[in-house]
Amino acid sequence: MSAIIENNQLPFSAKFLQFYKDRTLLAILLSLFAVMFIYGIFFTENYLTITNFKAIIRDAALYGIMAIGLTFVTLSGNFFLLSLKETASICGVTFAMGMATGFGSPDLAGNFLVSLLAALAVGVVSGVIQGYFVGMGGNPIVVTLGGAGILYGIGAWWSDNLVINFTRPHDAEWLGTGSFLGLPSITWSFILIAIAAEIVLRHTNFGRKVYLVGANKAAGKATGHENFSMAIIVFTICSVCCAFVAVAFVAQMDSAQSNYFSAEFGSSGDMTILVIATVMVGGNSIMGGYGSTLRTSLGAIFIAMVDNMMVLQGFNSGPRIVGVGLMIVFSIIVFGLFAKGSRAQE
Repeated sequence: MSAIIENNQLPFSAKFLQFYKDRTLLAILLSLFAVMFIYGIFFTENYLTITNFKAIIRDAALYGIMAIGLTFVTLSGNFFLLSLKETASICGVTFAMGMATGFGSPDLAGNFLVSLLAALAVGVVSGVIQGYFVGMGGNPIVVTLGGAGILYGIGAWWSDNLVINFTRPHDAEWLGTGSFLGLPSITWSFILIAIAAEIVLRHTNFGRKVYLVGANKAAGKATGHENFSMAIIVFTICSVCCAFVAVAFVAQMDSAQSNYFSAEFGSSGDMTILVIATVMVGGNSIMGGYGSTLRTSLGAIFIAMVDNMMVLQGFNSGPRIVGVGLMIVFSIIVFGLFAKGSRAQE
């Protein structure tokens, strides 16, 4: 189970409550999976097909990877990174610029590695700067909302708010449209990143520090784990995840634009809302110290299932956005009830 401190240092009652809470929340999520899956089979045409299943997992991968990065931020007690889609947008524009123009050097045009490193570098810089100000005591919501505006403005200014196209064939096709053993490359990336993130959180000192600082910043400070460095690291992890998703998506589209990850592009709400919903539906505490990237991954698949079902049933973006919002509210209520119940039993 996800633990704030070593399990052998917890009293038996705390171990039992944590075990009960983990398993119950997971059981609720899996029950919702089952209900929605059965409903989809009987009431949604073409829902139970291999092609549609691949589409669900691919959609889940796009915001699931970003949600895994955001889980580190949430678990560390730093709430949310509200510049997710803007970070992805500017990283996507950076990658497309590299593929299309080589950043002004024709010899570098179409060079996947250079373009990828440039996009990841932009993600790192974005995460470090926002994490720095949050670590210095800034409110995460205010800091990242301001960061969202700055990042979007820079991306739109740099690209003249135009679509940046690059032509095929190019070296990024394997990531954008390639597949292995019948699954898209982005799906495999999602699986590997989810496994790696869970291992880091459960079995490394850094993972234990994330839980410790998120559960109690004062205790973390007393044991030498300042939130300053933690904020920089987790915000950077999240921003790099955004950059990777942006590269994969742009590689699929062979183009980039500053609003590719907003609601206007046809998703069920903009990317930031979808990612936050994924983290919340996965049962992660917004106050920090409790949750896991495994449940975040399940949350991503659940949201993708529901959204896919609504698309097949002919719903437009309005009801789909409402559905995502209701899932956020439901997850907050459920987690709040369990948190209240746990406190009452302690």
